[in-house]
Amino acid sequence: MNAQLQAIATQLKQTHYEEGGNIYHPLPFEEFSDLTTSSDARSAYLKWDLIKNVLTAPSRPSSMQVLDVGANAGFYTFNFANLGARVDAYEPHEHYANIGRQIAAATQLAVSWYNKPLEKADLTGKQYDVALMLSVFQWISQGNENLEEATELLRTVASSSRMLFFELGCNHGKSAIHTSERPIGWIWRLLKQTTTPKQVAYLGATKAWGQAKRHVFVCAEKSVHLTFRQQLMTYALRHGGMR
Repeated sequence: MNAQLQAIATQLKQTHYEEGGNIYHPLPFEEFSDLTTSSDARSAYLKWDLIKNVLTAPSRPSSMQVLDVGANAGFYTFNFANLGARVDAYEPHEHYANIGRQIAAATQLAVSWYNKPLEKADLTGKQYDVALMLSVFQWISQGNENLEEATELLRTVASSSRMLFFELGCNHGKSAIHTSERPIGWIWRLLKQTTTPKQVAYLGATKAWGQAKRHVFVCAEKSVHLTFRQQLMTYALRHGGMR
């Protein structure tokens, strides 16, 4: 056990920052295994499984440069770093950015933390193997208020990465994007119009709270490995069957 991680875990148990748990997302270290989470921890692990299943050879995490946009305390950041990837993590929330920074220092993993929103200028001259925008687009766009600016940032992230994992729900929660379309079809259209020439594929749905669905997609330079169900869902979206 890492004594520094244990100290961070003890502090988190004592602060009660989240109303519904010790922390928002789980953290992929045994020292944090008994912390409670305000979001559904199973949803985070399901998402990680969806991502891992796409990252087959030759795209191995041990050789990757990863960008995590809206990293929170680093569940996905540290899952990648634990596999040997080098990660740039952007988190504007000071409380969670500080937790992530402390964990990176305690573990000596190859993670660089930035306590700020990602901006287009931060990507100048950068190229990542993998970028993550998981349930962060709605916060960047502030619901429907700044959709144009958020879409332009999404376009820049997509062009600065070989593979982008994107998750979004609509019509539920704070800063939610509201659409009269079926959410899965709206998100598909957003990604098709914004990440071209990448190939867009549907990976699955998660539920961080209650029954509000969030849809997970991958946008990649090349075809990726998909399960039969993922192939069917992608085919249906491609041909307008889920609009």
